[in-house]
Amino acid sequence: MAKSRIRHGRCRPKLASLLNVLLWWGLLISAGCGRIPVNPRAVVHQRRGAQHLAEDRLDRAQAEFSLALEYNPGNPEAENGLGLVSLRRGNYRRAAAHFARALNTDDDFAEAHNNLGVVFLSRSDFRRARAELAAALAIDPGYVNARYNLVLVQLQLGELDEAVAQLRKVVALAPRMAEAHAELGCLLLTMGRRAASGRRLRRALAIEPRLAAALRCEGNLLRQGGDLEGSVAAYRAALAADPGDGEALYGLSLALCLARREHEAIMRLETLIRRSPRCAEAHFVLGFITRRLGQQERSRSHLLAAIRLREDYPAAHLCLADLLRDRGERRGAREHYARFLARVPAALRGERERVARWLAEER
Repeated sequence: MAKSRIRHGRCRPKLASLLNVLLWWGLLISAGCGRIPVNPRAVVHQRRGAQHLAEDRLDRAQAEFSLALEYNPGNPEAENGLGLVSLRRGNYRRAAAHFARALNTDDDFAEAHNNLGVVFLSRSDFRRARAELAAALAIDPGYVNARYNLVLVQLQLGELDEAVAQLRKVVALAPRMAEAHAELGCLLLTMGRRAASGRRLRRALAIEPRLAAALRCEGNLLRQGGDLEGSVAAYRAALAADPGDGEALYGLSLALCLARREHEAIMRLETLIRRSPRCAEAHFVLGFITRRLGQQERSRSHLLAAIRLREDYPAAHLCLADLLRDRGERRGAREHYARFLARVPAALRGERERVARWLAEER
């Protein structure tokens, strides 16, 4: 999948100008509506808060939104703005409280539903996130951020076909949204639809040539097609665009390993493990390479680390069993071969007969 960014609302006031506020206020009074009118000063402070928020001046944004609330207690737009400030600071509980208060005043506030969905998504509460995002889309089916966030929820829940359908709607609504084209391309690649994936990734890169997610998935596409040098170049470009992209770093390490450029692959994997010591895949590939180079103890250490991090890891069990067999540690080899045979992935089915035959000979 692409390394996706959750998309919260941008604190857009429902009433765009002071003139609109005055006209709306006049309509309320003339209609005899009991709703509390919007104070023009509240809108001024809210607009200033939105500007400060866009420029990441969080303290000043908070002050302006708070003033808007003093002029209009219960103002849903101001509550939403304060929620965005808290969300930007990583205070999910406080953000959720502000968004909930906004919705208590105005349940038809699509942006607040989206932003509350973002809080639940950040907490990995995917069911509640989906409910809030669906509520936002029921109010505004063209709300691109909410639809894109719903895709992220569906990906976490393994609903791949649903995610593809939603992404097609996203790119129909926002044809120049490079992230959506990249996400769709990555997802299609995961589903084995290589030609369609390539078209989407090319579209994403035509819009945003330095989009790390699209470059990384292009690297995956090229690697799977056997173009190792092309994949190495794509991964390097992804890392140049986003040096913190761990998936691109892992993909580069894997491509270097397949190209028999072991020493650079080891250097990259060591960097990845320093950043993400619980990355089981990095430990496995490093264990695989070091075994190939005859560094048995180092290989054993990393393969065991991979298995500790992910107990059900057939490739790591197979590689460790082969290592132990070569070292004459037959009991350990039998244990890990058996665990490999308990769940043989499609990519390693060719190893099943060899392993079963060795175990039969050991009985």
